[in-house]
Amino acid sequence: MSSLKRSKKKYSKSQRKNDFLKFFIISSSLVLGVLYFTYIYKTPIIATEFPTIKISYQAEINTDDYADAIFELESPDDSKDVKPLNCKIKIRGRLNSKMPKTGYRIELSDQISLLGMREDDDWQLFAMFMDLTDMRIKLSMDLWRTLLNTNPTAILPKSEYVILYINGKFQGLYLLAEKNDRRLFGLEDAQNNGNSSLIFQSDSNRINFLSHSDKEWDQDWPNEYDGIYIKDDVFSELIPFICQTSDNDFFSDSNGIYTKFDKTNLIDFLIFNYFILHLDFWSDNYFLVRNSHPNKFFLIPWDFDTSFGQFLGRKYDPDDNIEQEILQKNYLYVRLLGNEEFRKACKERWLFLRETIWSEESILDMLTEIYDEISGILEIDTSKWYLWYDIEWALKVDEAIEELYDWIPERLIFCDSYFGNF
Repeated sequence: MSSLKRSKKKYSKSQRKNDFLKFFIISSSLVLGVLYFTYIYKTPIIATEFPTIKISYQAEINTDDYADAIFELESPDDSKDVKPLNCKIKIRGRLNSKMPKTGYRIELSDQISLLGMREDDDWQLFAMFMDLTDMRIKLSMDLWRTLLNTNPTAILPKSEYVILYINGKFQGLYLLAEKNDRRLFGLEDAQNNGNSSLIFQSDSNRINFLSHSDKEWDQDWPNEYDGIYIKDDVFSELIPFICQTSDNDFFSDSNGIYTKFDKTNLIDFLIFNYFILHLDFWSDNYFLVRNSHPNKFFLIPWDFDTSFGQFLGRKYDPDDNIEQEILQKNYLYVRLLGNEEFRKACKERWLFLRETIWSEESILDMLTEIYDEISGILEIDTSKWYLWYDIEWALKVDEAIEELYDWIPERLIFCDSYFGNF
C-alpha cells in the first residue's frame, strides 16, 4: 500500500508539471500572438516614436467625392498632437488611384497646423508607391525650396513623414504635405476677368504654349464652381504673344517675355527640372501661377514620381540629355532656348548654384538627413507593399537607394558639362 501511494504521488507531481508546462506554452503562444497582431501586424510603429495619423470612415471613398471621416494625429512631441476631429477624405490622382497603395486628399473641419506646418484645412497624403526609396518626392520639393533666398517664386509645399492608419489598419509610410493653393502662393482674391490672380495646372500631351484648348489646362484658381472662368481670356493674350511675336519683340526690355514672366523663375525652372531629370513633364504636371495683374507669371514644378533617374523599377541614365524632349513639349522654351542671352543666363545661374547651395556635399547631406529619418520604417513599409517583386523586395529597395546616392554626383558632373557649354 505504501509503495502504491508513493507511486500515485509521484505520478501526480509529474502530471502537474506537464500540465503546467502545456499551459505555459499555450498561454505564451496566445500572448505572443496578441502582441504580434497588436504591435507588429496592426501597429508595427509605436506612436511615440514617429508621427502617426489615424483616419476612420464608413462610406466608400473614391477620387471624385469626399467621404465623412474622423482625423487624429499623435506625435512624439505631445504639443503637436491633434485630438479627433471631423474631416473629409478622398483618393487623390487618376494614376495614384489605380496603385495598390493610394494617396489621399483631406479637408479638416478646422484650419490647424500639422507637425509645425502652416495652419490650414486642406492637406495631402502622398503614398510614394512609385518611389521605391520613399525619398525622391520629398527631396525634389525640398531642393526646389532651397532656391527661395534668391528666387521668391521657388515655392512648393512643406512636408513631413507620417505613419498612416485607415480604419485601424496599418497603411505604412506617407508624406503629409501642404496643398498647392492660393494661400501657399500668397495670391489675392479672384477677379472675374483676365487680370485675376490664378493657378492653372498643365494637363496636356500636346506641346504647351503653341495653341490653347480647354482640356490642356485645369483652372485650379479661381474656383470655377464660384462661377469665375478666366482661362480663355488669359491664354487668348498669352499664346499669340509667345507664338507670333518676332524675336525683337519677344525679348524686348520694354514689353517682352520678361515683363510677363519672372526671368529668374524661367531660368531656375529649366535648371532644376533638367538636373533632377524630371520626366513625364514639360507639357503636363506643373503649374502656371500669377498674382493679380500686373504681377508676372511663374512656373511651379510638380509630380516628382519620375525624377532622379528612377520610376518604380525603371532606371534612367544620369547623362541623359532631355533638351530635345523639352523642345518637343514646350514652345515657351523653344523660344527661350533659342536665345543666346537666355542660355548665358542659365549657365551663370548654374555655376552660382553649384558654388553655393547645390554642391554635391550639400545635396547628399539633404538626402542623408531624409534617409536617417525614415530608415527604421522603410523595411516595414516596403514589406507591406512590394511583395509582388519576383525577387526579394529588400534587394530592390537597397539597390534603389544606393543608385540614388550614386546617381546624384554623376548627374551633377553631366550638368556641369551641359550648362558649361551653354
